[in-house]
Amino acid sequence: MDQIFPKGLTRRACLALPLVGLAPRGGQAADYPARPVTLIVPYAAGGTADILARIVAEAFSTALGQSFIVENKAGASGTIGSNAVAKATDDGYTLLFSAGGPLTIGPNLSKGTPYRTATDFTPIGLLSQVPSFLVVNPNNPAKSVAELVAAGKTQSRKLHFASPGVGTSVHLLAELFRLEAGFEAVHVPYRGGAPAVNDLLGGHIDFLFENVPQLMAQVTAKSLRALAVTAPARIASAPDVPTLDEAGVGNVGVGTWYGLLGPRGLAPAVTTPLARALQKAVTEPAVARRLADLGADIDVRSGDAFARFIAEDSARWKATIERARIEPAN
Repeated sequence: MDQIFPKGLTRRACLALPLVGLAPRGGQAADYPARPVTLIVPYAAGGTADILARIVAEAFSTALGQSFIVENKAGASGTIGSNAVAKATDDGYTLLFSAGGPLTIGPNLSKGTPYRTATDFTPIGLLSQVPSFLVVNPNNPAKSVAELVAAGKTQSRKLHFASPGVGTSVHLLAELFRLEAGFEAVHVPYRGGAPAVNDLLGGHIDFLFENVPQLMAQVTAKSLRALAVTAPARIASAPDVPTLDEAGVGNVGVGTWYGLLGPRGLAPAVTTPLARALQKAVTEPAVARRLADLGADIDVRSGDAFARFIAEDSARWKATIERARIEPAN
């Protein structure tokens, strides 16, 4: 039977009609990226997230033939920059490169977080997990995790631990560590990692956790003593430092991860080339070497796998916050 088409429309025009509804939203073109892309880092320049973002931006620029520009938008423990991306147009030209804190810790600690991670972002790709060192002052009598835990269980004086701020991943790592090890300790928050490390160097604090890249120089120079690392295996840059599992304290995990997200509603025309470029980047020897030098464990996951990872991380920190009895802020 001959097909009958509406008056004035050709067969080709009619066959094209169903495709109209499938066009990418928000101006997302199939030739993405057609202009420069902004990667928002919700922290100040110079930190681990900023360094990793610039490595990713360079790799993306090479792979996709467009400029990827890193913009630091710090404030409110990463919430300001993250919210800027959550509210951005869903065209793929404003993306977020962040640690997990503003996405899986912040919303569990602050009732006023202006976004919901599960619904306001499109997970594109996890790049890496970065372990932390557990460090003490070299003059501290504790030469091992077991000795530090034993000191923590002594009731004559509670140990004090530092962090770069309430709700940071390394703050919660320390809370989870002392909960799993079974001792009480007093949290002393600082405005950033540098002053926290300075007070540890000065002997005013008993211990702290901090990302490997931030402490590698002091650990190598032995100005700080690393008792353990929160990695699944010993790291090549500090082979003499045992893992927390080896030291007898399990269920703490790596702690900090870094990944790429966009606002909700990103189409596959955007997410697919970005995820592929991320996967390709970590296979480049120069990129892999730079990540290894930072102590970053490559752990690339995209799409649904990354979304599940984020959900699991959020649930883990929510449970830690409840166990440590940290009151959510308004």
